[in-house]
Amino acid sequence: IWIERGWVTPQNAEAILASVSGEATARRVPQLLALLGAVLIGFAAMSFVAANWAELSKLTKLVLLMSTMWAAYGAAFVLDRREHPAFAQAAIIGGLALFGANIMLIAQIYHVSTDNPDWILLWCLVSLASAWALPSRPALGLAFLLASLWSFEVTPGQGSVHWAFFLPWAASLALTLRLNWLSGLHLALLSLCAWAAFNIDPLSSLFGCGSNEIAAIYLLVSVMLWLGSLRVSQTSMRFGSTMEAYGIVLSFLLFWGLQATAPEHRVSGMWTGFIALMLIPTAFLLFREWQRKQLAARDAVGFAALAGFGALYPAFAAATPGLVPWLYAGLFIALSVWLLAYGSNQRNRFALNAAFAAFAGEVLYLYFETLGTLLDTAAFFALGGVILIAGAYGLARVRKRVVNAVDEGSAK
Repeated sequence: IWIERGWVTPQNAEAILASVSGEATARRVPQLLALLGAVLIGFAAMSFVAANWAELSKLTKLVLLMSTMWAAYGAAFVLDRREHPAFAQAAIIGGLALFGANIMLIAQIYHVSTDNPDWILLWCLVSLASAWALPSRPALGLAFLLASLWSFEVTPGQGSVHWAFFLPWAASLALTLRLNWLSGLHLALLSLCAWAAFNIDPLSSLFGCGSNEIAAIYLLVSVMLWLGSLRVSQTSMRFGSTMEAYGIVLSFLLFWGLQATAPEHRVSGMWTGFIALMLIPTAFLLFREWQRKQLAARDAVGFAALAGFGALYPAFAAATPGLVPWLYAGLFIALSVWLLAYGSNQRNRFALNAAFAAFAGEVLYLYFETLGTLLDTAAFFALGGVILIAGAYGLARVRKRVVNAVDEGSAK
């Protein structure tokens, strides 16, 4: 915003950001050291108990385990009241580490199986409660990780879609937004991607569809994330730009994956109705952003093509399986060029870089898929080297010219 208003030049902006980043890193060093110290103390307590496990009575074991854990929580409370937030965060992480260890050790005392994923859920909920009570960003990060681990442990044995994952995930996301924690948003989106990967087979069974159809569903969700980020950017530029980056990467990766997977020769009726319902909110988000002048007509057409051809891929694959890979290869190149125009219009350097990466990746993919089968080994590598060097040089020049043009437009 400051660059667009002419308050700072792009060069000065880079210097300011570098300076602020350095100061923030310096301020975080004591926090990181305190967190590492808390982890070491937790390991020391567990090592002491383990080394003397056979000689200790059950009561002594329980007293040691519980007293060390509650001592860490008490220290966190006192340090927070005395306005030492870095050390309070370290103490709460130490307490949570000891809580996780206590689950295993107490289960061992009473010969209880630790294979039950509910123990991970309990640890996740305690981490989440600690994060809300202090509040604690490290504890919140641990809650995200434990929620993903819980879902990973439950899904294979359950055999059905693990919808319960969204309960701790939504509570963690709500605290992330309340704390305005950008790293927490990264964890939320990454854990959501992990859940989507864990549940591909259960979702296929639920909807009675194949991998192509699941990929189309995921693609529409990614496009909706991208479109939703444009609205979020109006109130929180940091959150909006992060969501947009994930939307761009996921949308183009999934669209590229459509041409690389084997076409399936059927389309389930349930999937057809579901995808039609998903197209409604996608169209609504697209129309709203175009009406609010956040998208040019060209960009609206690009979004429509990305979502529409992605949603219709299973139908095309079932009707013309031989033509689909070439059709979607051409569409991917066209969408890469559109993303370049979108990034230039939005003055979004990430979109520009993603466009060049997508275009180069598609060219390499087509090269290895086609020329590799037509030429002998020597000619293949020789011609490949020339193409890669020339292509890299040409892309670098074009990218530099486009980025400079965008930076100059921002400075005016």
